[in-house]
Amino acid sequence: MPRSTPRVPGRALAVMALVLATLTTACGPGATAGPSAHQLEQGSLARDFDLKGARLTVGSKEFTEQQILGKILLYALRAAGARTSDQTGLNGTNVVRQALKQGQVDIYWEYSGTGWTQFLQHDRPIRGAQEQFRATAREDHAKNGVTWLAPARFGNQYALARAKDASGAAGEVHTLSDLAEFTRNHPEQATLCGASEFLDRELRSFQKTYGARFPPEQTYQNALALNYVNVAKASPCRFAEVFTSDARITSLDLEVLEDDRAHFTTELAAVTVRDRTAAEHPQLKALAEKLGDALTEERMIELNGMVDLEGHTPDEAALAFLSEQGFIGTGASAGDT
Repeated sequence: MPRSTPRVPGRALAVMALVLATLTTACGPGATAGPSAHQLEQGSLARDFDLKGARLTVGSKEFTEQQILGKILLYALRAAGARTSDQTGLNGTNVVRQALKQGQVDIYWEYSGTGWTQFLQHDRPIRGAQEQFRATAREDHAKNGVTWLAPARFGNQYALARAKDASGAAGEVHTLSDLAEFTRNHPEQATLCGASEFLDRELRSFQKTYGARFPPEQTYQNALALNYVNVAKASPCRFAEVFTSDARITSLDLEVLEDDRAHFTTELAAVTVRDRTAAEHPQLKALAEKLGDALTEERMIELNGMVDLEGHTPDEAALAFLSEQGFIGTGASAGDT
């Protein structure tokens, strides 16, 4: 099956080389130390923001994109002068949300559609990415005391995909309505791979919207990363849950099925904090705006590909992004911050 690597702009490659050299100089191949204080102080974040005296614990969920976003936030806050604790990589949406509400985590990236359906318990999404974000932010603030800061310029929603070269009737499935018809006409071939969170919180409502049915014995729960590999080889599943900003969609030559009834909620990523934290540190809003404006869908796919396809760490991807944008400096020797 043909493979391709996400395109990384030439300037980003040069910056990445400097960052990776910085990270490995003092610690040996493959090791990751924090950027030096000098490196953090050389970028625009140190010039534009002053969070000295702030102590913030940064969280994230466990999958690649969330870990990268968490590390971007962690190093950005350090560059702005805050003292930070790293709680990235927590296992699942509910865990990190509860950690935020209980004060074990102060700040993390969440998705507006997740807030709307999971935290606010709405069944129907709101059409339009910005409209969905504003509705989620307004209601979560009013009901739960959580502030949603300016969103990024990308969304990452659930989707279902198949191999582009799928044979037979499966190769004629291009929309989720097509998929529903396929499951009715070919029930023995209605096989699905999904991670636990998708199967627990999304599968039932998806099947209800489209009238699709995957028999339990033909539904396979596995780690998210295996979804892409398994569906690419059509074993054990012909269809799988994917995230729309995942670089493996391209590298493994998958076709994302059109959500022709707009079932899956628009999922703009945004920094979330408790209202008290937002009030204590008003500069967080402008900092989130600066980061979010630079996080386009294309750039997020490239960052995900650095980790999932090229073998870099989330720290390396985050620092490459921050350096490329001029948010922190490049070329300093590695050291703890």
